[in-house]
Amino acid sequence: MRILIACGGTGGHLSPGIAIAQRLSELGHSGPMAISEKGVDGRLAADYGNLRFHPIPGSGFSPRPVLLMKFLWNGLHGFFRAWKLLKREEVDAVLAFGGFTSLWVGLAALFQRKPIYLHESNLRPGKATRLLGPFARRAFFPPPLKARRRYRRNKKFVAAGYPLRRDFVPVERVEARRALGLPESGRLLLLVGGSQGAMMLTRWMVERELELAAHGFHGICLTGPGGGELERFRRDKNGNRWTMRYLPFSGAMALLYSAADVAVCRAGAGTLAELVAVGLPNVLVPYPFSSGNHQLANGRTMEAAGASVLLPQDRMGELLDIVRRLAEPERAKAMTLALGHLRAEAGDAAQLIVDAILENLRRR
Repeated sequence: MRILIACGGTGGHLSPGIAIAQRLSELGHSGPMAISEKGVDGRLAADYGNLRFHPIPGSGFSPRPVLLMKFLWNGLHGFFRAWKLLKREEVDAVLAFGGFTSLWVGLAALFQRKPIYLHESNLRPGKATRLLGPFARRAFFPPPLKARRRYRRNKKFVAAGYPLRRDFVPVERVEARRALGLPESGRLLLLVGGSQGAMMLTRWMVERELELAAHGFHGICLTGPGGGELERFRRDKNGNRWTMRYLPFSGAMALLYSAADVAVCRAGAGTLAELVAVGLPNVLVPYPFSSGNHQLANGRTMEAAGASVLLPQDRMGELLDIVRRLAEPERAKAMTLALGHLRAEAGDAAQLIVDAILENLRRR
């Protein structure tokens, strides 16, 4: 079967799409991918030469007149590009992961009477998911939402977690540090601001390099596309050398998480799924301007499970003390245990989604 996967715009949309394409390929099915024209998509797609990616024009929605016109103009081009892609690939169905790319591909599929399936990774569904939802055959949504009546009673909605790529494989800490060229001794703090980076996290690390070294921490910070690659060293009062590394992007996230003792991250669904998969103690600093404030909702669920510490962005002054406490063995052990419970509950989301779609299409 041919299932067009509409994703892209952010790593959080594209990464699960790649996971599904990998599973479909393993089962002998075709999973071409419609992605955005943004640089973040191109960088991640370059690591998967065995998959087929098709850029679709588009831009994010905004009520501001100029940006609204850009959204509609690019969307019109995206719609017709998607229409041609659906015809050329002779697809049997579309699986959309949200974002502006999914919207135009989903609308083209709707007009061509192709079955539409949706995946929503956040606890507060995005605009594209809400618009396409009434027309979907199945909608896969985060397990915590199944407690809500509308999802529990409607057979269209299937609880499924965030699909992880086949190549996201955690390894032992020592092995990860060797692969990354990092010292095996000392604690490591990892700061990840999502695929776009977070200037606030980068600035925090720059200002506290000496304090991190004094407390026995190496540091790695993913700055996002606007940052450069830099490594420097700080010495503590005993003369010990501590590594401070800045990277704009990394295609080896499993290694970075595996090498770290504590992570400070945004609260996008993809980041949370990766933290759970590795079992890494973490502090979540939700992006306060995320659509529908969905990152705050994601973070609250993690904190309620004992799997994260939630810290509002306007309280960054408390971060270093929280990181130090999380690195203590007893606190780290308790959070790792909570993350392990979530990992067991999540199961293999990618396989669940692929099996459900293929079974539904066969019945059709």
